[in-house]
This record gives sequence, C-alpha cells and structure tokens, in this order.
Amino acid sequence: MVILGRTLRGACLAVLLAAPGVQADEARNWLARMAEAANQQNYQGAFVYERTGSFSTHQIWRQVDGDTTTERLVQTDGPPNEWVRRNGQLLCASSLTPGITWKDAGQVAEQPALLHNWYVLQVLGTTRVASRPVTVIAVQPRDAFRYAYELYLDNDTGLLLKSLLISDRSALLERFQFTSISFGRTDAAAVRAGPSCLPLKPQESVPTSAGPSLQPGWLPPGFALGHRDVRLVDDGERFLSANVYTDGLARFTLFVEPLGEDGLADDLRAQLGPTVAVSRRLLLADGSYLATVVGEIPPAAAERIAASLGDSVERHRP
Repeated sequence: MVILGRTLRGACLAVLLAAPGVQADEARNWLARMAEAANQQNYQGAFVYERTGSFSTHQIWRQVDGDTTTERLVQTDGPPNEWVRRNGQLLCASSLTPGITWKDAGQVAEQPALLHNWYVLQVLGTTRVASRPVTVIAVQPRDAFRYAYELYLDNDTGLLLKSLLISDRSALLERFQFTSISFGRTDAAAVRAGPSCLPLKPQESVPTSAGPSLQPGWLPPGFALGHRDVRLVDDGERFLSANVYTDGLARFTLFVEPLGEDGLADDLRAQLGPTVAVSRRLLLADGSYLATVVGEIPPAAAERIAASLGDSVERHRP
C-alpha cells in the first residue's frame, strides 16, 4: 500500500507539472483557429470599442469570395463615418483618422506557434459574448516590452468576439466586443460603399528599396520586420517609409519622413489608450528626417526603440 500510495502521488505530481504545457498547447490551438477564422469567415455584426474611457459603436460586414476579401465598417454613433477595404487595401473612407483601426475589428495572431516564446498562454474557461459560447485565452507577456491580452474566441468558428488589452498595472487600455454577430454570406450590397464613403486615390507603386532605409539598433525580443511600405509625399520627389515590426501578436510601425529645408521638428511623446507615439529628429547622409515609432507597446519600449535609432545612424554614417 505504501508503494501504491507513492506511485499515485507521483502520478498526480506528474499531471500537475505537465498541466502548464498542456494548457499552452490548447491555447496555441485556439489561437491557430482564431487566425484561420479571421481569414476565412463571412459575417456581419455590431460591436463596441472602448479606449481610454471613450466608447464608439460600429457595424461590420465581411465577405470572402475566393481570393478576394471585402470589408465594410460603419460607425453608428457620432459623426457618420464609413470605410471599405478589399484585400487589406482601403478603397474609400469618410475619414482617414477613425477612432478604431481595422486591426481592432479582427485582431489575429500572425504566428500562433511562436507566441509561447514571448507570452505565457493559458485557457481560463468559458463564458458568452453576443449570446454565443466562447473560450477565454489569457496571453501574459514574459517581459515588460508588450501588453497582456484576454481573447474571447467563438467556440464554433474560432473567431475573436471580444478582446481586452491590459497594462502591466492591470489597467484596461482597450476593449473590443461584439454585441451581435451572424455568420454566412450576406447580400453583395451590404459590402458596397455608401454615399459618404469617398473614393481614395490609388497609391503610386514605389519600390521598397526607395527612400530612407533605417533599422532600429534595438528591438524587443521576438519582434522582427513584417513588411515595408514606401510612398511618395508632397512634391512626389520625397519618400515616406513605414517598417512594420511584430512579435506575432503585438506590432509597431517605424515611420521615417523627410523634413523641410529648415530641418526643424520637435521630438514627440504621446499616448492614447494602448497606442504610443515617440519621434526623434535624425540627420542622415542625405538630409534631416523625422523617425516616429507608433504602436500598441508600452511607452518604455517605444522610447528605447526610438533612442536606438541614433545608434543605428552612427553605425551607418559615412
């Protein structure tokens, strides 16, 4: 009996020790489902968005036809605002500065298999959102360079129905939450732009090798360059570059834009909810530039990234 008791205690201890790994595996499976659902699901619904105590309400329609995905977003309170995009490209807009970004309406783990390197993943349990059963996934950062998330995933489809973004002091920075949602194809007219959605001029294609190429001297662990975009600005002879970095869930963008002939610009540090912006004026070989780090990362991380740009300039100075 003593031997049996020791064996049982050992088995229980092994189960307890294995539980975190099992939890992480289950959470990663849920995040993989979330990524798949964000790419494949057709739906329409209504949601609320909260940032720094400010609320807004929205309707969204999403239609997938083969390789083409069309999304329409309408703000239902405040000024009438509407945006339509196709395959990620904004086609028309009532305003270019919406209170909510497209990412908020479909937050996706881009590399769910790698997130456990930078976050502790845990399945918290089940509840309901928009009258649908959901599973709650906690995503806790392993360092001070990113925020924590609570993700509420639809049990049937895996789609994100609610997300909370939480600071290191357990303060709520951002909430996105569906209040109603239905799945399946909708009428084509539902994703057609309304009269208040003004067509945008197509961006001229610019090689990504053009314009200033500047990389931070320091990045938070796990962050890597996701993609680079270059656009012509002002007189069509100057470039604005945007490098997007991500750890698979969080992301920030490094914008580098040329300054005027006087080369004057003030350094900036601002925060609205989870979004922080930190800028520095840099003197490169071909003139003065303003570099700005913008993203949903802690201010200290953005400050350190921006400060490292000066080190990068020194290393590449002719």
